[in-house]
Amino acid sequence: MATSFFYSLRFRLIASVVTIEIVMLSLLVWNNITIIHTTHTDRLRDTASSMIQQIANTSGNYMVAVDYATLQDYLGNVMHYQELAYLVILDRDDAPVITLGLAPREARPVIDPHPDSVTDGVFDISSEILVAGQPMGTVLMGFSLSLMEEAIHKSRIRGISIAAAEILLTVVVTVLIGLGLTRRLGVLSNAAQEVGGGNYSVNIPVETADEVGRTATAFNRMVAEVSNRTLKLEEAETRTRQLLTENRQLAQTSLTAQEDERKHLARELHDELGQCITAIRADAKSIRSLSKECDARVDASASAILDVASRIYEVVHSMMQRLRPGVLYDLGLVEALKEEISAWQERNPDTKCIITVSGDLADLGERVNITVYRIVQECLTNITKYAHASRVTVDLSNTEDKLVLKTEDDGKGIDLSIMTDGLGIIGMRERVEALGGEFQLDTGPGKGVSIMVTIPLMNAGNDTIEYI
Repeated sequence: MATSFFYSLRFRLIASVVTIEIVMLSLLVWNNITIIHTTHTDRLRDTASSMIQQIANTSGNYMVAVDYATLQDYLGNVMHYQELAYLVILDRDDAPVITLGLAPREARPVIDPHPDSVTDGVFDISSEILVAGQPMGTVLMGFSLSLMEEAIHKSRIRGISIAAAEILLTVVVTVLIGLGLTRRLGVLSNAAQEVGGGNYSVNIPVETADEVGRTATAFNRMVAEVSNRTLKLEEAETRTRQLLTENRQLAQTSLTAQEDERKHLARELHDELGQCITAIRADAKSIRSLSKECDARVDASASAILDVASRIYEVVHSMMQRLRPGVLYDLGLVEALKEEISAWQERNPDTKCIITVSGDLADLGERVNITVYRIVQECLTNITKYAHASRVTVDLSNTEDKLVLKTEDDGKGIDLSIMTDGLGIIGMRERVEALGGEFQLDTGPGKGVSIMVTIPLMNAGNDTIEYI
């Protein structure tokens, strides 16, 4: 699945590195600008303080000698300092004695404590002129901040330019490294997706022996091993499917042979044992008829033989019905199920069984009929043995070209987590799957057992009848 560029590892890696670099360089530039500004203002303050102190000391001597001409020459030389805007010497009465430069209009301008506090572009300072501890006047000086601000501005531009160049270089290098690294990781990702899709012929070229290269080598070995094991697994699955098909065919053949053997046994019981019982009953009747007036004991023995023969006939008839229910072939599936459920109900009077049929259930075919009949037989047998149910429902319907059989009971159910399929359930499933149908078992402790069988058919009907 394609990944959006903005969510890709490539974009996130490059964006993260570039963002960190921009933040770090921005902090560095901001810090450098702050240091530059502090350095320039402190230099101006220290220079101004040194100059005004020297001028105050020198001016005192000239003022005592009242040599203002020499003092003005001296101060004229001082005015050559580029940052000095004005210089004023005041006497004891605050009257200006010497004024050089652009002096402020007010006699005593507001003195600035630091260049950072200047608001008018001129750093104003003052100092008293003392001679032998006696005040002789005041020195006023003003320093223009334009040169300092220009120097700070140039330093700021230079720092930002260097940072921008570093950022640009970082972006270029990061992009190149990121593209190279993520390209190889992208090859690994695409190869992993192909392997996930079942293509085991993928082989990643190993370009370098670094971590990515070693990962590619390990990936190639892994894919080769997976391919080898997958091939063996596919061979095993093919063999398993073949064995499963053979086992299913064997089970279906066994079920067919079982039904054929049941038919044969039922026919043998009917033809051989049935004739013998009929002969015994006929002879017993003749004996009883002939011995009524001769011997009471012979008559009693003949009656006993008739009773035993009748009981044997009932047992044999029951066995033949279970081996090959004649009513199934004579009257159809519904009547056979009714008779089977009725007989089961007599043996289990405490359990109520209801059968509901719907749709056209005639002409379903011998295989379908015997399959449904045997499944119902097996379900009822299991309910008798294990369920301890009080109510059983059997629903048989033919709708939408499929036959649906559902049996439910309200018994104790089965714990599927510890259940192992018995031969009865396996036999039912094999019978259904032999007809291309589906077998579903739904149960749980205390939830009863529900079995649903679906067999595809071509016929459908609408009538619904309930038998109790």
